[in-house]
Amino acid sequence: MNNRIDLVAGQNCPLSTFSVHIVVSQGIHPQGMELDVSAFLLNAAGKVSTDDDFIFFNQPAREDQGILLEPEQSRFTLHLERTSNAVQKIALALTITEGVSKGQNFSLLKNVTVLVKDFFTGIEIACFALDTSPNKETALILAEFYRHQDKWKFRAVGQGFVGGLQPLAEYFGVDISEGEGLSANTAPPATSAKLNLSKVTLEKKGQSISLDKQMGGLSEILVNLNWNATPVKSLGYSRNKVVAETGIDLDLACLWEFDQGEIGATQALGGHFGNFHSFPFIELDQDDRSGQSIGGETLRINGRYWQEFRRILIYTFIYEGVPNWSHVDAVITIKAKDQPDIEIRLDSYRDDQFLCAIAMLENINNQVKITKLIDYFSSHQQMDNAYGWGLNYVAGSK
Repeated sequence: MNNRIDLVAGQNCPLSTFSVHIVVSQGIHPQGMELDVSAFLLNAAGKVSTDDDFIFFNQPAREDQGILLEPEQSRFTLHLERTSNAVQKIALALTITEGVSKGQNFSLLKNVTVLVKDFFTGIEIACFALDTSPNKETALILAEFYRHQDKWKFRAVGQGFVGGLQPLAEYFGVDISEGEGLSANTAPPATSAKLNLSKVTLEKKGQSISLDKQMGGLSEILVNLNWNATPVKSLGYSRNKVVAETGIDLDLACLWEFDQGEIGATQALGGHFGNFHSFPFIELDQDDRSGQSIGGETLRINGRYWQEFRRILIYTFIYEGVPNWSHVDAVITIKAKDQPDIEIRLDSYRDDQFLCAIAMLENINNQVKITKLIDYFSSHQQMDNAYGWGLNYVAGSK
C-alpha cells in the first residue's frame, strides 16, 4: 500500500524517519538551460550561521550536520538526527545558471517535482509536483524541512526569486565577495541583480503592510486558509461531546463592517457563506472538514467595492476536534492581482482556546492595510467584544 502524501504549495506533513533521500526532477530542459540544486541550513532568524551552511555544487556536504548533495543526480541525503539544534530549517532551492542573461526562466521548464523517500527502505514519503508555467523567475525555493516540537516536518513551498543563485544566497545571509560567481561555469553573474521576493511574511504580532494603490482598483482579494494535511489525532471534546480519534475541522471566517455601519459575519457555521457579486461582497468558497482539500478554504472579497468597507476581521476556529493549535500549523495567504502574496502563520499557541483572530483588513484612504493579530478567544462573543463589533451570537451548526 502506498501511503505517500502528495502536497501542493503551502501544505506540510510530518516525517516518519530522520533519514531521507530527496530527489529533484525537472521537465524537459530547453536547449542551453543549466539547473543547479542547493540547500541552506537556517537558524531561528531564517539565516545561515556560517557560509559552510550553504550546500551547493562547490560545497556539497556538511557531514557534521548530516547533509550531502549529489549535484549530477540533483539528489540530497539528510540524516536529521545529526543536525544541530541551531539549525531550525533546511531550505531546498533550484536555480537557472545565468538565466537572466540568457533570457531563461522557469516558465520554460513547465514543471518540477520534489520526491522524499525513506533512506533505508526507499518507500516514498511525500511528493510535491510544482507547475512552473507561471513562474518568470530564475530561482525557486522548492521546499523546506523544519523542526516542529521534537520532530521534523516537510513543507512544499514553490516560492520564486528574480536574479538567480547569488541574490538568493545573499538573502539567506551567505557572504558573497564582489564578483565571486555562484555559477557552475567561470563567468561571474551580474552584481547588480536585485532580489525580488514574491511573498511577504508578517512575522510579528501587530506588524502591518498596505497593498499598493492601483489606478484600476483591486478586482478581487483572496484570503486562503491551509493547515496540516495530516493533523495529530487524539481524544478531545467539541460542543461538549467526546470526539474520539478524529482530525481537526478548522474553519475560516470573517466579521465585516461597512462605512455606513452595516455589520455581519461570513462563515460556514450557520450557513452564512455570503455573496461575492452582491451584498456583503464577501463569499466563502467551501467548508473543508478535514484539512485535506488541495485548496483549503478561501474567502473572496470583491475589491471593486472596497471603498464601501471600513474593516474586515479574519479569524479561524476549531469547529470539531481538540483545540491543539500547535499541531494545526495553519497559514493564511492573502492574494491580490499584481501584489505580493501576504503570508501570516499561526506561530503562537493557546491550546485552551478554540478561536483565533488572525488579521485585520482596514480601509485607509481606500487602500488595504493588513495587520497581523494572532489573538486567541474562548468564544465568538468574546472576540466580538474585544474588537468592538456589536454582534450577538447563538449556538449554530453546519
